[in-house]
Amino acid sequence: MHRTYKPIDVAHLANGLELALPLHELVGADGGPTVGISAAVHGDEGIGVEVIRRLAADPELEQLRGRLLLLPVANPLAFQANTRNTPLDMTNMNRVFPGDADGWLTEQIADVITREFLNAVDVHIDLHAGGLYPIVDYVYQMNAPDLSRAFGRPFLYEPPHPYEGTTTQVSGEHARTVVVELGGGLVAQEPYVELSLRGLKNVLRAAGALSGAPETPPAQTLLHRIETVRPHEGGLLLPVVDQVGGNVRTGELLGRVVSPFTFAVLEELRAPYDGVMILTHPTLHRIEPGDYGYMVGELATSEALR
Repeated sequence: MHRTYKPIDVAHLANGLELALPLHELVGADGGPTVGISAAVHGDEGIGVEVIRRLAADPELEQLRGRLLLLPVANPLAFQANTRNTPLDMTNMNRVFPGDADGWLTEQIADVITREFLNAVDVHIDLHAGGLYPIVDYVYQMNAPDLSRAFGRPFLYEPPHPYEGTTTQVSGEHARTVVVELGGGLVAQEPYVELSLRGLKNVLRAAGALSGAPETPPAQTLLHRIETVRPHEGGLLLPVVDQVGGNVRTGELLGRVVSPFTFAVLEELRAPYDGVMILTHPTLHRIEPGDYGYMVGELATSEALR
């Protein structure tokens, strides 16, 4: 198996430093698909960087079939600043693909990723997480249900329509795509790293990029509706439901927003329906109006997968 590291130049910044994207290429001895794995499209979702680092060092990759393209840091400036959006233009890169070579810097980065990475793959896996404070646990089911299921998480989500401007909206036009949402928050990430690494290798087996039969996925639930509960008041978030994967009932208290000045309860965040917790907060922290509060998957419209 042959390995190459070839950074892709994007632009020079005003401070004179060169902005480049890190691309690793691994080519197996036998033929197979070209699989692309990306992470840190949102810079505050750093767990995917570690997952890709460990995958690149995994001995099983010596039996790689085809080609593996690894883009561990898709948005270096956002990763450096530990923010969701690119600091220089405050743009969410996962809403501007395929990008624009003559646009904002974020659009220029997206254009390079599209041309040099997304257009080259047969299978695309994009790794996401909850960010700085929330934790999250689900996998999108898009145009490759078998690959999404192979990742092995208990909950899948099939959105009613594609999200405009995402990496997988571009790659999904010609490649089989999987979007993973796993980990994040102010908790130890090691368990999520291990789950992600195991899931990735199983997807690679299912895609024919690694030898061996993929593990049979566990009983899984396919969600068709996820509601995001966002606060209207800012302050200190005191979580009540702090674990993903558990069931909640309509109106159940998920957390409170309190004033750090007066100590008054400014808002109570409650479950919109009977559902399962997909995104929550494991610890107290400050929160702004409109931030991700909680995400609840609706059970009434879900499907059991066997």
